[in-house]
Amino acid sequence: MVEERASREWESSEFRMFLAQGQPGQALALVRRARGLSQADFGALLHWDRAHVGRVERGDVDTLFDIRQLIRVATALGIPRSALAPALLGTTGAGTIESGVGEGVDDVDRRQFGLAASLAIAGSAMPGPMTTETLQVGDDHITYLRTLTRQLWDHDNRLGGGSIADFALRQYRRARTLLDYGDYGNRAGVQLVAETGRLCSCAGWLAYDNGQPDLARWCYTEAVLLAEQTSDTEMLAAALGGLSIIATEQPTKSHEPVRLALRVSELASTVPSSRLNALRAARESIAHAAIGDGREFDRATTRVRREMDRGIDDPNDPVWLSFVTEPELRVHEAKGNKMLGRHHRAVDLYRESVARDDVLPRDRASYHAYFAASLAGLGEIRSAVAEAHTALSLLEGPVSSPRLVAELRPVRSAVANARGDDVERFRLRFDALTRAA
Repeated sequence: MVEERASREWESSEFRMFLAQGQPGQALALVRRARGLSQADFGALLHWDRAHVGRVERGDVDTLFDIRQLIRVATALGIPRSALAPALLGTTGAGTIESGVGEGVDDVDRRQFGLAASLAIAGSAMPGPMTTETLQVGDDHITYLRTLTRQLWDHDNRLGGGSIADFALRQYRRARTLLDYGDYGNRAGVQLVAETGRLCSCAGWLAYDNGQPDLARWCYTEAVLLAEQTSDTEMLAAALGGLSIIATEQPTKSHEPVRLALRVSELASTVPSSRLNALRAARESIAHAAIGDGREFDRATTRVRREMDRGIDDPNDPVWLSFVTEPELRVHEAKGNKMLGRHHRAVDLYRESVARDDVLPRDRASYHAYFAASLAGLGEIRSAVAEAHTALSLLEGPVSSPRLVAELRPVRSAVANARGDDVERFRLRFDALTRAA
């Protein structure tokens, strides 16, 4: 019975909250009390006196911020290492990131745990230099950052970035502290800059998907600066590409979207990837559409189709490009047509995309949301509401993307004064999801 009570304590939201807020002493005190141990009894297990246990639990001393001591105390209480993830990752919901078959942050093994701990310790001293002994950075830390970024992209490609945007930003800040104040040689330094930059670029997209365009722009600008420090053309192109997406969010008279898109194309021209070539042409097309240049939009769209005819599936492409599929490129074309006022053409292209069965949940939510908004623009209210319900069913469930919720706002405006059970149900669902977002 004592074991069951203790287990419930370290699985509780209160335990995770204390760890995520940097109060490990209070978290471990919960378990100690659940086990019926006094401070003196617990101190005897660790060869501490009762007074020191009290100081540790109150946070008066930094004992538990030494990862070795944290593990030692957790072991004495029978707490598994995976339960300490909130202390290392700074979030009570870190387990939402998945990779492969259900393998998430809660499943960290001993080696991953130690690397996560290194990042957490590095981040604990932000925004200034680390106050403890400088951390020695090795290949394992670089591999950890690379794996983390891949897991973030994998999660976003399947389920959107809303639920992991804040987590990703915290991880970037910790990686950046490691980069700025860690101890490493020239070779490791170049790799660390690159992986930190890629993580930052990923965090930029996730912030954008979370409905935070200003934060996304900051992240992408940081990623550009890091890319320039390594002469990494691919990373620079990806970061500038993110900036071009933000710049084309709304039609504008500024030529910045075109300048950014053309620079990305220039950088990417040396990379032998049909998928990347198709993406850069698609982004060029959107940039031209954003400033109302239909002729250049059509030219760029022709290049996109040419790349699709050649085939865009290449296992050697980086993970961040995996979202570039034929339906996704059709959606880019539809967006551009909508910006140019070619609403019927946009609706036809969106209809092609939603008819596909071989798309991931995040993409399906995207296509139905875009399709619904375009139908509303044509005045086809009943069809727009039906498509919006399909999008909402995904956005209320597995997919988290405040950006896509906002895409349904034209439908909400179109039915503001309409009547009917289906319309009323849509308004209630949309309004509830908007408040949550």
